[in-house]
Amino acid sequence: MGYLRGVVHGMIIGGAVALLYAPKPGRQMREDLSERLDQVRGQMQPVLDQAQGVVESARPQVERGISKAQQQAQRVTRRGNEPSGGSAYGGSVGTGTGSAPGPGV
Repeated sequence: MGYLRGVVHGMIIGGAVALLYAPKPGRQMREDLSERLDQVRGQMQPVLDQAQGVVESARPQVERGISKAQQQAQRVTRRGNEPSGGSAYGGSVGTGTGSAPGPGV
């Protein structure tokens, strides 16, 4: 898709430069530019249609991924709000004696 985009951009830029350097009167130049623009639009439409198809086909997968992420975030949030006596990371809280570590630690 990136290569095709580069080709199309090159065609547009090349056409514009060629028209700007061609010695023609203003009215004729505008007509030529209009014709070229219509040609480019005609060439770009299939590319745009294809890109839209790719986006539409990927949409359900993206929506499922978002839904799964939301569900997992809700589970994590619920787990963090439960009074289980432990931390959110599965370890226990307050298991020490509350004193400083011994001299050999």
